[in-house]
Amino acid sequence: MVREIVQVTADEATVRRLKTMSETLWEGQGSIPAVDRWLENFDGKTEQYSADVERHHAAHLLSHFTYFGQREVKELLVSLYRDHFRYEIIQQVRRDAANSSDPTVLRAGFAERLQRTRFLGAGGPSESGTMLLYSFRQENKLDETLFPDRYQLFAPDGDKPFGRLADPTVERLVFIDDVLGTGTQAIKHSATFIPQIRQAAARSGRKIDIWYLTLFALPDGLTVVERLDYDRVDAVHLMTASQRAFSEESHVYADPPAGINRETGRAVAERYGISVAPGNCFGYEGGQLMLGLNHNIPDHTLPIFWASNTVVPWHPIFTRHNKDPEA
Repeated sequence: MVREIVQVTADEATVRRLKTMSETLWEGQGSIPAVDRWLENFDGKTEQYSADVERHHAAHLLSHFTYFGQREVKELLVSLYRDHFRYEIIQQVRRDAANSSDPTVLRAGFAERLQRTRFLGAGGPSESGTMLLYSFRQENKLDETLFPDRYQLFAPDGDKPFGRLADPTVERLVFIDDVLGTGTQAIKHSATFIPQIRQAAARSGRKIDIWYLTLFALPDGLTVVERLDYDRVDAVHLMTASQRAFSEESHVYADPPAGINRETGRAVAERYGISVAPGNCFGYEGGQLMLGLNHNIPDHTLPIFWASNTVVPWHPIFTRHNKDPEA
């Protein structure tokens, strides 16, 4: 049945693209039967457009969905550690060693500073950043002792349960995240946990650096976090307007097939987005992303792809694990 729906409502190139993505890229999430069920959600509710027109535009959007599977996410995690942590620390070691290029000096200095670093997931235990930590540790062959529960960092001091550092040799905390959207989660940390850890470090006679490293970031969110109380903020991939579905620069509509246009696609996404995610029809805070990772779908992604447990009946194409808004 899916071939009948897709072939009737989409152009040949989109059909081929969806078939390839379903069979090779989506790791079982977007199976052919799931595409069928998903397209059936679009049943002609958008004003002035038939169900066939809606499905044609929905199929076009889906054919431009960017999905990072397990292998690709692991490669990103290696890049995050190698290019945005290890390289930066080695540069610090080199500067402190009078610009030495001696590999023995650099290796020893890096090993020492690594042992004084602790890695934490951005957000609570159910957040995506925390879920990434296991893969991050495994792929980069890091010792488990470098990944404590955040409250293991504290020791009581008199009547203060978070009074000082449990290990006063710790000099650096690195928060790991998958997608930085608007920066809401980082703002929460900046208002609560970060002041606690800085105060505990001060009582321990230490200064502590706090880093925020993420796989993906929207420019506005990165700017917000750079203004917060973090000592270093960086991303493996800085997303651009071309990756937002309905922006003027969107790659989705750079060379659309006959019958496809941005205005109709936006109208369809808005009409059904309002039904399945009231107040966030284009994703959290209007994200308009077309992005999925094998461990989760960011809530800045268009909700027509992932919405579940909705008031109206809806069959998502991808599974999103619910958590607090903002990655």
